[in-house]
Amino acid sequence: MLNINPDNKKMILSIDGGGMRGMIALGMLAELEKMTGKPAYELFDMVAGTSTGAIIAAGLCVGKNASDILAIYKTDLPQAFGTQQGIGFWLNWLFTGLRYFYPLEPFRKALQPIVEGKKIRDLTKPIIFMTTKDVRTSNNYFIVSKGPGAAAFGDWPVSGAVAASGAAPIYFPPAANNLIDGGVGVYGNPSLAAAIEAMEYIGASEGFEDGKVRMISLGTGYPPNQFGEGAAAKFWLKDWIEYIIGENIDDSGLQQVYLTRAIYKDRMDFRRYNPLLTTKSITEKLGIPVPAGIKPELLSLDTRTAAELQFMEDIGRAYARKIDWTLPGIMPWDTVDVGGHFQPNRVTMQIDWSKTTYK
Repeated sequence: MLNINPDNKKMILSIDGGGMRGMIALGMLAELEKMTGKPAYELFDMVAGTSTGAIIAAGLCVGKNASDILAIYKTDLPQAFGTQQGIGFWLNWLFTGLRYFYPLEPFRKALQPIVEGKKIRDLTKPIIFMTTKDVRTSNNYFIVSKGPGAAAFGDWPVSGAVAASGAAPIYFPPAANNLIDGGVGVYGNPSLAAAIEAMEYIGASEGFEDGKVRMISLGTGYPPNQFGEGAAAKFWLKDWIEYIIGENIDDSGLQQVYLTRAIYKDRMDFRRYNPLLTTKSITEKLGIPVPAGIKPELLSLDTRTAAELQFMEDIGRAYARKIDWTLPGIMPWDTVDVGGHFQPNRVTMQIDWSKTTYK
């Protein structure tokens, strides 16, 4: 059996946002449970998550294994996005005043099998950590069940905290009228915030000491936001909005990886795993056939057909089998080209200025 903690360090799990692409992270965790012979909630002392990562974190912290949560993602969560398609979907959006695509109540109900009516104070083994943002003040809240920050959130219902962390603007209305997705801003990847909470605030009282901590950070897949030569010159408003949102999410997530590694390089063993979502990588590196009609690059927050969900689980499981969980300090680009966020390609940085008016 695989042992990912042979030196008995304190283990932190951090899981990114990404909507239904959380199936990829869950696939990784389910395969890790199979490889170690232990449920994920026994492998980690603290579980951090934003948005879909918060759902998974809550599930683990109430004692569910990854397979249990996978089943809920396949059966309950897709219902939160409704069944309307085509013109019906857009008419419904119009009738809401163009405020949100989906009501929050079905999403909250879908969470009930996971959170089981618990309060934040109940989730202390593992310790839970989640992020959300308050629109009234633009403050980020770091919801935690241990340490000096715990008192402020102890009475919060877990279902409400998770709904707040996952209330993505446009997709859902704010939770409690004010709280939105923790990924708005730079905490779609909560690894740095979780590291600060564990090392600087919770600290030695729970064993989070220099040299005695390992963090595993899971992404929900990296779909390259790339275009061909000259495509940007033809962009219109919709293209730019999609590009800017995609780049902000990707850049902020990568920023958290770089900062966590830079700040805590000598204090913890930080590892980042995130599969690259391209047909070439998935078929050639992971050995998974891409189902007909599915484009890996287009897997999104509300992707929810049975075939797409199974495909994302398969990606996560295959990626988990491909990587070496025993290597310290691993980054996505170290994982035999199956990880996202490649280093700059010098070939693509060449610009032919002779074809422009810039002489």
